[in-house]
Amino acid sequence: MKRVLGWVCGVALALVTGLWWATATSDLALSAGLYGTPGTYKVDSCYDADPYGKNSRYDCDGDFTPDGGTAGDTDSVTLRDTGRDYPDGTEFDARHGVASETVQRVGFWGVVGELWQVAICVTVLAVLGYLAIKPRGGAARGESHRREPSRRRSVADRVGYAVLVAVPVGLLSWIAMIAEPTS
Repeated sequence: MKRVLGWVCGVALALVTGLWWATATSDLALSAGLYGTPGTYKVDSCYDADPYGKNSRYDCDGDFTPDGGTAGDTDSVTLRDTGRDYPDGTEFDARHGVASETVQRVGFWGVVGELWQVAICVTVLAVLGYLAIKPRGGAARGESHRREPSRRRSVADRVGYAVLVAVPVGLLSWIAMIAEPTS
């Protein structure tokens, strides 16, 4: 029963993480400038959208103007959960995605702001993959008599290496995002 519950919880976690990964990867591609309309986003005002005031969750109202566009081409967009309280009047390069409310900051700080989410998703999915693939019991089940690890153990170890890469990338990008200058 414990094993079935573990698999059900693992599959549920993998589905949730997979959906978050798909969204974060799409936002990362937009921040990297791989698609979307280039332009400039100008912050009118930011506010703490957390109703309880315990955790700051900043939303910002502002205008997106496509490159080469005029005042008539400006699109009013609210950025949700920006991670920081931008000063009024802050402008930064951005890309407008397919959905009307999708605007992402581009360049180094935009990529850093999205990269940590992708790294967390890769870490969680790699750990779940490792746990699903690795042989139960390891060396106790006759593997100690072999010179080479089983193919299943080798694949599990390779999946585990993704964690060794994703964790530092995620931590470094999260620290860089926190240290980002707001001016």
